[in-house]
Amino acid sequence: MGARGPKPKPTALRMIEGHPSPRGDNPEEPRPIGSPVCPDYLCDDAAAMWEAIMGSMPPGLITVADAPLLEAYCAAYASHKAACEALNGDTDLLGRKLIVNDRPSPYFKIRNDAARTMISIATRLGLSPADRSGLKLGGTKGSSKWAKLIA
Repeated sequence: MGARGPKPKPTALRMIEGHPSPRGDNPEEPRPIGSPVCPDYLCDDAAAMWEAIMGSMPPGLITVADAPLLEAYCAAYASHKAACEALNGDTDLLGRKLIVNDRPSPYFKIRNDAARTMISIATRLGLSPADRSGLKLGGTKGSSKWAKLIA
């Protein structure tokens, strides 16, 4: 039986959010370093997404250790985009897909699988709006009603 409750957040993400752990930080938690470099074998769409993500995330949040996850996210994005482009001209106003051999287009499955993959990885990397909602970057320490107690 696995661990119960939500998965713990990485210390770096908790520190950015401004929510220290009641049990304290894990002094033995591995702290990967280094900024990942976009692999040259990614297609143009995936490489563009890689650069967009790395350019928009706080420095040090995504490290070399996260590169395989980011690579999988970008590849899924490229597959999703290609499937959407393939489906664009083949639907009517109600979204009904042209049937191929009495079956829906295989691009539906590719698009949906890529979207599921992107959603799953986005939560792990902190890319979704829900994951970013608690982030507090910069020195907003004084705006809290409890700031006087901490200072």
